[in-house]
This record gives sequence, structure tokens and C-alpha cells, in this order.
Amino acid sequence: MGFNTREAIRRIGEHQAIAHVEANRALSAGLAGPGHRVGSAIVYDERALADLLARPRCPDATLDRVRPVIVRLGRGRDIRIDQPWAEQAEIVRRNWYLPFFPSLMLDRWGCLEDGRFPLVATVASWVVFGAEVTGHSYDQTAPRRTRNRRTPPRTFEVEPPGAWFEAIQRTWLPLEHGPAVTIWGAPTSTLRDVDWLRADVEEQKQRLEDERRARSAPVLREIMQVGLTNADDILRAWDRQNQAGQNQATPPPPEAGRGGAA
Repeated sequence: MGFNTREAIRRIGEHQAIAHVEANRALSAGLAGPGHRVGSAIVYDERALADLLARPRCPDATLDRVRPVIVRLGRGRDIRIDQPWAEQAEIVRRNWYLPFFPSLMLDRWGCLEDGRFPLVATVASWVVFGAEVTGHSYDQTAPRRTRNRRTPPRTFEVEPPGAWFEAIQRTWLPLEHGPAVTIWGAPTSTLRDVDWLRADVEEQKQRLEDERRARSAPVLREIMQVGLTNADDILRAWDRQNQAGQNQATPPPPEAGRGGAA
């Protein structure tokens, strides 16, 4: 038995509380398996869709330990999980604008061996790609479309991920409504304000509270508790957390029956 595209989009949208356009991106990425034409309809396998919806949220403890840079793939970044890794990398790695605090972190931090840092990409909150960033360059020719983009976008140099990705690759991350680029646990000023003119004010407030809790990794908790406001103090707090993370073991693989190759 299978579901046509409309029904598959409806089920994904309701499960993840996302718009239909985002749910359709999940289908286009192949997260629910390939669609098969039956007459004039495209049908998705019921079991493949159920497996996708059953993927667990990545535990905060794992994200606290790995502290990845997370990029959300939206319009214009059409990825398919059955593409070779190198083709996916070309889609993911180019032209990212970073908010102020994550940009500071990125310029002096790498929690993996040789100063690398982990990169995770999501579609509709589900993890679709992992890599290790070895460096970056700036695209000086890219237009700066808004006043807050004072620096050009970054293009990452990437290599395939290490064992840390096993605990993340078949999960979803609680950052779908956040900025396009974030570092787990890094302070950010990009959380949206409540739009008091809309009818769903209470839902907005709850979503923002959930997003704030999602960003409460150890370094951010320290910043909030101690009241750090100076950029150098914040970076030193991040360095302390980074050093603690380097002394921890590699994250364990997913529990039996809940992981595997994407």
C-alpha cells in the first residue's frame, strides 16, 4: 500500500508541524524513498514514510557533545539522499551567511582533530547530510542583499564525516524554525519576535520558548547564568566548553534498531 503525493505531504506536515512546501522538499529529497508512478499519480511506500516519521529527535546530549554547525537547506538547494556524497557536498557547502556570534565561533573554533568542525544539513528538520569542514573561503562577488550582511557568504571546504555522524544521521533536529545557519549551543540574536497581530500568538510564544530551550547547550547556559556580554568573554567560555568536548569519547552509535545508513 502507498500514499499519493498529496496524502504523503499532509502526513509529513502534520507530524512535523511544517508547511506543505517544506514537507514536499522532504519528499523531493528522497527521505520517504523514491516515488513510483501509478497511473497519473506518484505514490510513496507506506513503510518508507512510516520509517521517516518514526525517526527520533537527536538527543540534546549528543548535540552538546558534537556541537555541529547546522545548515537548513531551503529553496534553491535541491538535494537527494541517493546522490553521491560529492554531489551533495557541492549543494550544501556553498554561500552561507552566518549570524554574528556563530561567525565569531567559526573563526577560532574546531572541535575535531586538526581543527575541523562537524557540519550537518537538514531538510524539513530531518538530517540529510554530514561532513567535516576543513576551512572556508569568502565569495567577494556575491550581492549583499540586506544591510545586516556586512560580510560576504562563506563557502566551506568539506570532507566526509567521521564516526560522530552515526549518532545523528537518522534523526531530526529541533531547529527547523531557526536561522539558516547556527552552531549548536552558540548564542544567537536571530530568534524571531512574536507577531502580536497574528491570531496564533500563543502558538508563536510556545514555539519560541521551545527554540530557546533547544539552544540551551552548556556554553549558552553559562553565558546566560554568568551574564557575559563581551565577545572575548563569550569566546573564552566557548573555548572552555570546546576543550571539555575534546576530552570526551566519540558519541556512541544509535541504539539498536534505530539507526543505520541513510
